[in-house]
Amino acid sequence: MRHALRTPLRSLAAALALAASAAIAQDADEAWGQQRGAQALDSLEDLLKARIRTLPGTDVRWLVAGYLQLDAIWSRRELTGDEQDTFLVSAIPFDPASSDTRLNIRASQINVLTQTPTSLGAITTVVQADLFRYDAGAKPNLNLALVDVNRNLTVGKAYATFMDDAVLPTTLDYNGPSGAVFVRQWLARLSVPIGANVRVEAAVEQARDDESAAGRALSASTRADRPDFAARVRYESDRIHLQASGVSSATTGEVDVLGAPVASRRFNGAGASVSGALTLPNDDRILAQATTGRGIARYFNDGLSSIGSVALTSNGLEQIRVSGAFLYYERTWSDRWRSTLGGSALWSGGTDGRRPTADLKQLDYVSANVVYRAARNLFVGGEVLWGRATDVAGARADDTRVQLSLRYLIY
Repeated sequence: MRHALRTPLRSLAAALALAASAAIAQDADEAWGQQRGAQALDSLEDLLKARIRTLPGTDVRWLVAGYLQLDAIWSRRELTGDEQDTFLVSAIPFDPASSDTRLNIRASQINVLTQTPTSLGAITTVVQADLFRYDAGAKPNLNLALVDVNRNLTVGKAYATFMDDAVLPTTLDYNGPSGAVFVRQWLARLSVPIGANVRVEAAVEQARDDESAAGRALSASTRADRPDFAARVRYESDRIHLQASGVSSATTGEVDVLGAPVASRRFNGAGASVSGALTLPNDDRILAQATTGRGIARYFNDGLSSIGSVALTSNGLEQIRVSGAFLYYERTWSDRWRSTLGGSALWSGGTDGRRPTADLKQLDYVSANVVYRAARNLFVGGEVLWGRATDVAGARADDTRVQLSLRYLIY
């Protein structure tokens, strides 16, 4: 009798395991289809584990997952510059402008993940690409290309350590809030757990020049002198996520007049950021971040493109302080309906030595959306955005955008 029961029991166990795996996979794809940053990557890893696809003759799991996205965009006033498929507040025109309508698939994305069990722990690789190479039209753009060893060592192109990839608001707009810290760059990062809820991380990261400011006669620019150093402390529990981070840079700033250098100075830039997410009992989330520093303009989502990094003031060449903040609320109405609402500001300090009508002082960004899960693989959403740019002289220019998005998951 014992042998007779063994086969049915094994079949029942296998069926239960398969059902549990399918449930995990469905939960993961439902989450991934509506998430950004670290949450989306975690959901993709859950999909990878649940679908149990392995390379023949090995223990290497693999997953190829992506989506096709179609965005239809209408702007009350056409943005300036080459990049108009995302809402860059710094590109709002101060002069009269006509409306603009656009249709693109540039946000479409592909992810390739592998996971290999080793004596050091799981080694995970992630490659992610879309079609959103700035200023280049719909061309392949490498977002992520990293190797992670048991969550303790990350090497490759990844989310910067200074940013908080766990609090990115799920805007339909590709870029998102101007005042959010958002950079993907090449790095090597160590992560050490302290207890069950805290991690301390430190990294050496790619250094890049901040945006330059140029006029007919005068221009200001910077060049990086060493890699950026960044560190952060994270607290994570079921309901609360908190992060404090800092970054250090070394750059040389230069001001030219009629093509000839008139001032040069080496700067040690630094920035600090605090951020957090609170998950409410109904799975709604409150997301917030506040950041400030000198030499960190490039770490922001918009970066006040016309601000530059240095200014020739009455006290000589000075680095410009830039600060940003956002507050967002993510609402889960039901299994099929979700919304994200919030606002952001990005501003620079001081006006000494800056061009009154050419340089920007503040950017404001507000967005609200609603997303409907029409089918397991299909999301439909609409978003309204409003932005306002303020120049150093105090003049303001605002714009409104409406975006409709259709996202079809492939995995």
